[in-house]
Amino acid sequence: MQKKGNFLRGALVLSIAGAVSKILGAIYRVPLARLIGGEGMGLYQMAYPIYTTILALATAGVPVAISVLVSRKETQGYTGDSKKIFGVSLFILLIFGILLTIAVIMGARFLADTVLNEPRAYYPILAVAPAIFFSCLMSVFRGYFQGHQWMVPTAVSQVLEQLFRVSAVIIMAYILFTRGLEFAAAGATFGAVVGGAVGLTVLIIFFLRYKYLEKEKLSTLVYSGDKTATLARQLVNLAVPVSFGAVVLPLVQVLDAIIVPGRLRAIQYTASQATELFGQLSGMAAILIGLPTIFTISIATSLVPAISEALAQRDNKLLNSRMNYGLRAGMIISFPCAAGLYVLAWQICDLLYATPEAGIPLEILAFSTIALAAFQLSSAGLQGIGRPEIAMRNLIGTGVLKTIFNYTLTSIPILNIRGAAIGTLLAFAIGSALNLYYLQKMTGLHYEIGRLLKLVLITLTMGVAVNLAYNFMVAYGLISNLATLGAIIVGIAVYGVMLLLLKEFDIDMIRRIIK
Repeated sequence: MQKKGNFLRGALVLSIAGAVSKILGAIYRVPLARLIGGEGMGLYQMAYPIYTTILALATAGVPVAISVLVSRKETQGYTGDSKKIFGVSLFILLIFGILLTIAVIMGARFLADTVLNEPRAYYPILAVAPAIFFSCLMSVFRGYFQGHQWMVPTAVSQVLEQLFRVSAVIIMAYILFTRGLEFAAAGATFGAVVGGAVGLTVLIIFFLRYKYLEKEKLSTLVYSGDKTATLARQLVNLAVPVSFGAVVLPLVQVLDAIIVPGRLRAIQYTASQATELFGQLSGMAAILIGLPTIFTISIATSLVPAISEALAQRDNKLLNSRMNYGLRAGMIISFPCAAGLYVLAWQICDLLYATPEAGIPLEILAFSTIALAAFQLSSAGLQGIGRPEIAMRNLIGTGVLKTIFNYTLTSIPILNIRGAAIGTLLAFAIGSALNLYYLQKMTGLHYEIGRLLKLVLITLTMGVAVNLAYNFMVAYGLISNLATLGAIIVGIAVYGVMLLLLKEFDIDMIRRIIK
């Protein structure tokens, strides 16, 4: 397989796919939230992090480890080793997928009754369990393709997986709604199973096509002489730190599902009110914060093999260039998203969910888009240079801080649900600062501070323009929802023009992407 382009083009392919997937993900949340309400979304958000926690533990490090090893071996000319890495990875994840799926099914009642203290979460947990098996296998195929810096299979499978998942979520939740909120939430979580089956099928088709083309080439495989066991050990050594690091966030989400409603009840909120507020935080506001990660995760995914390749070539100049381009591209996305979500927090939640009060946590969470982007991109850099354990250690620290902050701040009556939002922002700001420090220490990277300050200036200008545009349109009689859409359009236009005028998105960057 030949490389299909540079890392920015790979990031663009994944970003487009991620954008479509996230848009679909945001769209389905709107009718789902309207159908099952804040309490139903709370049940959904209690069950789903359990699935993502277990999945992250089993698979999160696999695509990263495979992409790093495959990229390294291909750069060194050992094409046969790439095939061996794929084979051993597929075997390991096949076994893991089966065992973990069975474990979740058998432990669903314990998780619902004892861990979450919410018996109604049993059916949502049970329904999502089979998705673990499909996702385990998908991680192997995606890592293999990404190691060749070929992002199309990942992108296509991601879009189709999400399309079928979203469709299944709405259909199943609607069909089961009459039986109760817990069954509607279970129908929604089962959408992950449908999407996983479709995504895996697509990746298998791509792989079979690839094998057919390889046979036609009649190319000779070159092996380094490393045994399969040695390659497996290298894979595990890279994957385990990333997986343990990646499991922190879903695990923290599980803890949030326990801590946040519990601390709200401790300050005299009823169980129903606490579940509803938690649904507004995690099922509405946090989803909007996830939208910018469409692009930053895509950039980070492409950055890992690109940094690994530069390291293998011992080209520090190329490594610095790629890392700074990645950070710059990520900030170009996250800065305006943070400003827009802050300025129009209540209006956006009213437009999408008919729940403007979800803007209370969103106003604070908006700024975490920047911290999350910096954390994701710096983690990708650390993984690319072969130091995933540093990213893992910092992520664990971030998770611990987030849990402490959430427990402490949510129980302050004047803060209540805002406390959980503040905790998230503070924790990731500290974690990203640590990542950036260690990345600079390990690589000698020189960050482009001046360009980042220009982006801050552009973003502030855009924020002011959005606020003025919204108030102007409302003052002249336009309804809030239409004024919100109009203000967003104005913000995009102002930001785009300012980027071009100050040359922060220039012809050189466009050429690098489409070259």
